[in-house]
Amino acid sequence: MMHDAPNWLQRWFGVSGAPAGEGTVWSLEHSWPLAPWLTVLLLAALAAFVVLLYSRESGGASRAYRGLLAALRLAALAIVLFMLAEYFLSLTRTGLPALLVLLDDSASMSIADRYSDEKLRSTVAERLAGVELTEPTRLNLAKSLLLGDDARVLRELDQRYRLKFYFVAAAARQHAGTLDELREQLQTASAAGESSRLGEGVRTALNDLRGTPPTAVVLLTDGIVTDGPPLDEAATYARRKGVPVFAVALGDERPVRDLALTDLLVDEVVFVDDIINFDLKLTASGYQGQRVRITLRDEHSPAVLAQLEVQLDSDNVSQRLQLPYRPTTVGEDDFVIEVEPLEGELRTENNRQKRHVSVRKEQIRVLLVQAYPSYEFRYLKNMLGRDSTIKLDTFLQEADPEYADLDATALRVFPVRREELFAYDVIVLGDVNPVFLSSSTINQLVEFVTDSGKGGGLIIAAGPMYLPLAYRDTPLAQLFPLQFDSSVTAAGQAQTEAFRPLPTELGAATPFMNLGDSTAETAEIWRTLPPLYWCLESTGLKPAARVLAAHPSRVGADGQPLPIIALQYVGAGKVLFHATDETWRWRFRVGDVYFARYWVQAIRFLSRTKLLGQDRAAELTTDRREYQRGETARLRVQFVDERQAPTADNGVTVMVERQGSDRRSVQLHRSATARGVFEGALAALAEGDYHAWVATPSAAGNTPSADFAVVAPPGEFAQTQMQAGILRAASEATGGHYYSVATMGSLLDDLPPGRQVPVETLPRIVLWNRWPLVALFLALVGSEWLLRKRKGML
Repeated sequence: MMHDAPNWLQRWFGVSGAPAGEGTVWSLEHSWPLAPWLTVLLLAALAAFVVLLYSRESGGASRAYRGLLAALRLAALAIVLFMLAEYFLSLTRTGLPALLVLLDDSASMSIADRYSDEKLRSTVAERLAGVELTEPTRLNLAKSLLLGDDARVLRELDQRYRLKFYFVAAAARQHAGTLDELREQLQTASAAGESSRLGEGVRTALNDLRGTPPTAVVLLTDGIVTDGPPLDEAATYARRKGVPVFAVALGDERPVRDLALTDLLVDEVVFVDDIINFDLKLTASGYQGQRVRITLRDEHSPAVLAQLEVQLDSDNVSQRLQLPYRPTTVGEDDFVIEVEPLEGELRTENNRQKRHVSVRKEQIRVLLVQAYPSYEFRYLKNMLGRDSTIKLDTFLQEADPEYADLDATALRVFPVRREELFAYDVIVLGDVNPVFLSSSTINQLVEFVTDSGKGGGLIIAAGPMYLPLAYRDTPLAQLFPLQFDSSVTAAGQAQTEAFRPLPTELGAATPFMNLGDSTAETAEIWRTLPPLYWCLESTGLKPAARVLAAHPSRVGADGQPLPIIALQYVGAGKVLFHATDETWRWRFRVGDVYFARYWVQAIRFLSRTKLLGQDRAAELTTDRREYQRGETARLRVQFVDERQAPTADNGVTVMVERQGSDRRSVQLHRSATARGVFEGALAALAEGDYHAWVATPSAAGNTPSADFAVVAPPGEFAQTQMQAGILRAASEATGGHYYSVATMGSLLDDLPPGRQVPVETLPRIVLWNRWPLVALFLALVGSEWLLRKRKGML
């Protein structure tokens, strides 16, 4: 058994004193060959023999006198046995027990928590003031514990233990300097680690100590692990080694308060006086149920252009929002969307997004075709004819030849030549009799929409006489969103049941369906529009068709509401289908307000190709505006006229430049589905703002370009709430202790003292052949002889 060697014992045998913080322990050992039970038996036999011998001793000695003589004899025999056993002292020099202190310096430790408890806020402020800090970040709280009161905690730990200090973020880094150097490093330390690998850090620190495990692990952290093994695995490993974890939880258990605007989408080029939708995501934490205001303004003006009041959903759940705005002036605008900061918000730089939008005023060429002068045709012709942004031509199949002389918009014949038809941007096809359309004309109408060099827009308005049933077996059927093999019927008589088309969720998000200046106003307008009475009944749509508005009550054989307005992308163009020709009824008591707004916006939506193709032969886009570091950015170049696309499948090169850095080129390859589309990808992008443009082939006019950004992954800020449950579980599983910000001051009192660690084995000290032992033996034997002689027992 090992015992602490007292100072007198070390001095007696000439052992030098241990350095500060170290000690010496000893154990008594021997070379006696017999087993312990034989040794006990031998000693008992010798004692019995001596006692028996003196009990029969004759003479005048009393019993007590004879007992004294027996004791002297037994003591002398014990010395002989001690010398025969060759007893010696084994000495070992010991050091202080090891203690691991791990400080998390990852980026999440830079979070400044706003504690709700006033007393706790006061305590935190006092702690920080003691080390001349003001910002209540989690790292600063750790500094206040270690460096407060002239670094009392650090100094006591260094005196009581062999202190091993680690900084832990992406890796565990041990501090190898002196205590004063550690204090200096702590004072300047910052929370900048891009990831937090606490589990791996604890394991690494434990493995650094060979042999005797440390007394304990002190972990100062918020418990957020963003990479590597979780903390509970490290706790299991520490428990197997018998090492308790003392977790000091830094931060607030409540979610950190934050608002963030992300994924802002808006068309780069729009028409003046059209509704444009700014689609965005709003994510909040710590503000559930509160209301915030989102505003839109020009970057160069403080005036609010549009705003939106939003009630926040559950924490960390993204809300997809839409902020509509109708630009009234032409120009190049930098729009800024902001959400107003709320009290206690952690970061405000993510409350703002900016996008550049080109607002233009272009004249759109529209061809309106109808068999007979229906109300829809009449009102639509008059309204479009008054719009200065639209160049309107009309063709009425049943009109007299003299009609063209009376109406400036009327054509004598339908445009039959391809170049004449392709000169239009949008064609509105009403209830047209296919008998008066040749097969070549119908084929050209199909090409007008599907041809990638044109990609025209087509509006098809169903009618009670011809459309769409009369086109079931024509090439034009492929443009209809209807499944003609399903039941499609059209009532020839006007129905008496009034209905108001109900926009679907997709329809509400489609720009041209916005009849008001806000989402709420648009919903109210659709709800109160004058009712319609006639519609086509169709029970089946093609898979690619998108229903924008449906009948509010009637359903088809498939159980789905009857579609009233549907959109379909066919080839390079777009087809808008109306299952009614009664939108003119929306003029009741309000004139062209909503009737005109809907039709003009729809026509402009379908003619977007005109905007893109006016001054550029191609369009360069990225699949996202913002990427996280490590994600792949996908580039796409689409030629407005595929005939201008290069013949080589890898004939498109895009240059990409990061602000303040070198350029790099990316070769794009032709898409398997479209001749005029080229695609490519960019990987391993560093953080920063990027500008990309088409280098080859060279294009006349403005060079197609796109901007995007690469940002750091949310990593450390994806989860900002202090993980109290994980830290508490790790402490309990290892037999350690858990501390909150309020109780972390008692850490020193709870740490176990630990066991001394063997450092060096000293030379053994032989005891059996020392002269004091021989002198004692002779003194015992001599004393017994003199006493026996005195009583005449010799």
